[in-house]
Amino acid sequence: MMSGGLTDWLVQVMHQLDYVGIFLLLVLARVVPPVPAESVIPLAGIGAATGEYSLVGIAVAGGLGSLVGQLVWFLPSRLMGRERLEAFLKTYGPWLTIPPKKVRQSTEWFGRHGWKAVLFSQPVPGVRTLISIPAGACRMPILVYSLCSGFGSILWTLVLAWTGYMLSTWPFAHRLVGYFTIGLLVVLVGLYLYRLVRNLREMRQAAGTKSRVTPSPC
Repeated sequence: MMSGGLTDWLVQVMHQLDYVGIFLLLVLARVVPPVPAESVIPLAGIGAATGEYSLVGIAVAGGLGSLVGQLVWFLPSRLMGRERLEAFLKTYGPWLTIPPKKVRQSTEWFGRHGWKAVLFSQPVPGVRTLISIPAGACRMPILVYSLCSGFGSILWTLVLAWTGYMLSTWPFAHRLVGYFTIGLLVVLVGLYLYRLVRNLREMRQAAGTKSRVTPSPC
C-alpha cells in the first residue's frame, strides 16, 4: 500500500542514518513543504519507545533540521531585502504559492510581533516557513532568528515525538501514522494546486495595473 511504502521509506531513512536521518528529513520538510514533518517525528517517537532513539535526541535533531530548512528561506530574503524580494515574488511567487500580497501581510504581522511571531509560529504548518521571509526581509538579526526558530522548533518536535511515543502502545501504530502521512500529503498537494491556480489567476487580473506601494513596518 502507498501509506505503508512511504512510512517504510521514512523509517528506513531514520534507521540507516539515525539522528542524521531525522535532521535531514526535517530540513527537506522545511524546504519542500509537502514533505510531512508532522509524520516523521511521531514515527521517530515510536522508535524511542523501543529504545532506538531518545526523545531529547529526536527533539534536538528535528529542531535543528527545522531551523536549517527555514534558514533556506530566511537568508535569501535577508540578502535581497524587502523591495528586491517583492520584485522577485511578482515573477516567481505564484509558483511558490507565496504572492507579494501575502508577504506584505506577514511582514505587517511580523512588524507588530517581532521575535514572538517566529517563536510561536513553529507549530503551524506553512506559517512557520512563511514568517521566515519577512523576518529576513526586515533584517532580523540572524542570531535572534536562529534562537527563536530553533527553540520553538525543538519544543514542537519534542511534543510530536512524545505523541509518537504514546502512540506506540496502540496496535498498528505505524500503519495509523502511515495513513495520516498520506492524508496530509494529499491535503498539502491539493492546497498547493489550489493556491497555484488562484495566484496565477490573480496575477493575470493584476497585469497592467499599478500596485500601490505601502511603507515597510520593519
